[in-house]
Amino acid sequence: PGGAKKGDWDVGIAVDAIKLSKNLDVIVLVSGDGDYIPLVEYIQSTTGCRVEGVAFGESTSAKLGEALDSFTDLSENKKKFLIYTGNKK
Repeated sequence: PGGAKKGDWDVGIAVDAIKLSKNLDVIVLVSGDGDYIPLVEYIQSTTGCRVEGVAFGESTSAKLGEALDSFTDLSENKKKFLIYTGNKK
């Protein structure tokens, strides 16, 4: 209940990122969650792998944005990244 499933995903993403970062030049994190800051810093300092972020700026942790090597704000061009399905009632 609560955030249990979300927590499981966070751990899985972190484990995969650490394992894979040794063989990659860049990891793209599609999240704005500040809980990933220690992961980003660990990967950068231990493997030299770049960590880039993609998320909506208004819901992204400012500190995460600072920790990332680069950040793409999906809010800057919503029409490019969102699929509009028409009017919802």
